[in-house]
Amino acid sequence: MARKIIDLTMPLYTGMPVFPGYPVPIVHTWVTIDKAGYYANLLMFVEHTGTHVDSPAHFVEGAPTIDEVPLDRFMGRGFVIDVSGLKPKAPITKDIIEDAAKKAGIELGPDYIVLFYTGYDAKAGTPEWFNHPGLDESGAKYLADKNVKAVGIDAPSIDHEPFPGHKILLAKGIVIFENLTNLKQLIGKSFEFIAFPLKIKKGSASPVRAVAIIEE
Repeated sequence: MARKIIDLTMPLYTGMPVFPGYPVPIVHTWVTIDKAGYYANLLMFVEHTGTHVDSPAHFVEGAPTIDEVPLDRFMGRGFVIDVSGLKPKAPITKDIIEDAAKKAGIELGPDYIVLFYTGYDAKAGTPEWFNHPGLDESGAKYLADKNVKAVGIDAPSIDHEPFPGHKILLAKGIVIFENLTNLKQLIGKSFEFIAFPLKIKKGSASPVRAVAIIEE
């Protein structure tokens, strides 16, 4: 049986789009081979830049920071739910999640990482990027009750203000992946999701290299 790896990660580069209020990312050439004999870049950006994972401490005072979250939270059985047909800023509800799992014959639980395909990764850098569908309270509570490992989305945020998804999921220790890409390739597929963070001491989040591994 062959293994296929799908990259689910946005590239990091100077000026890439970020959530409102965050500084513009910088990837600056620090030294070059012709001048110093080796090549290196200087990176300057907030923890929540590009494809990243939020720790519980992002919204919950005193909760585990990214270096304190158990590593098994960042890998598990992936399940993609297609919500690309929803209207701009539409809620992703319990009924949507429950219906998708039922149709797939899946019983969500502690082994699962649930990912939402919105298609809004293709809108990054445009005004429409922030009009993506997002988890509402019912959807977040349903996933928290199922005690899934993690939740992710191919958009700049898992939800919209007042951020019910962040508050409910992170309070339960369920980490959140944002700005994923290529999720369309995983609809209807069985796969392993892996996306480890940098070990940033007291970090609220970290960029990740997210991948899906499909057994074919």
